[in-house]
Amino acid sequence: MARLARQELPPRSVVITFDDGGYDFHAAALPILQEFRFPATVYQATYYSLYNRPVFDVMCSYLLWKAGRVRFTLSGVTAGPVELDRTNFRAIAGEIKSVAFSRGLSAVQKDQLLIRLADALRVDYQTILRNRLLHLMLPEEAREVAAAGVDIQLHTHRHRVSRDRRLFQREIIQNRQYIGCETSTVARHFCYPSGVHAPEFPEWLREVNVVSGTTCEPGLAAPETNPFLLPRLVDGASLSEVEFEGWLAGLSSILPRRRYEMASNQFLEQLYGANTPVLTRDTGDNKRAA
Repeated sequence: MARLARQELPPRSVVITFDDGGYDFHAAALPILQEFRFPATVYQATYYSLYNRPVFDVMCSYLLWKAGRVRFTLSGVTAGPVELDRTNFRAIAGEIKSVAFSRGLSAVQKDQLLIRLADALRVDYQTILRNRLLHLMLPEEAREVAAAGVDIQLHTHRHRVSRDRRLFQREIIQNRQYIGCETSTVARHFCYPSGVHAPEFPEWLREVNVVSGTTCEPGLAAPETNPFLLPRLVDGASLSEVEFEGWLAGLSSILPRRRYEMASNQFLEQLYGANTPVLTRDTGDNKRAA
């Protein structure tokens, strides 16, 4: 960031970032980065690192995708039998997540809901747990990653932001505390969960000694770019090789494209409602982090 501001970076410089800090980063991505000696930054959400279970949002979608075409009922959640297929699983996942949000379910309750959903869909959930699919790195794995030279930075504790300044900053402070225990450093760079940001967030970040904020909005960073609204290329399954090559060549940044839409359901208020948690200094076991 400092070299970008001073215009001292070499031509075609690239920064490689990973969001969330998944177990698959430790197991699969890290060896590749080491093979090619590529530096990288992991924006680490920490709650599910301590609560060693699948991340609810993505696992809910995965189970429905994995089930394929099936008719199922989830008592107390669906209004009746649901006809599931590969064209409507995202919409159904959204409905199930909305129920969890509206009821303010805890992580344990959401995990129980995933178990029920997998059973209703006849998906082998125990194998998923053994393989740690859609889990985050455990603290000891994050320490190994940091020792290997990967830069671990801020992504909020619960992968949520808030329109309340106090709650927003508590997420950063708690996230920083956990990362500090893993890396013995003070994290000062931040990535907005799912790219969700608001006009007031940069100032709130400055107040807790954060120096940059990364979005999910496509673009190339320049010296004049707001350091708290950094663009980047999100490389997902929907990005074609041609699009990827276009960004590497710099052409895609000047081509017309659809307006970026930020994700929804990334606010603490939506997740917990009136029971939005306050900051605690967790020093004990995984249950305390819940």
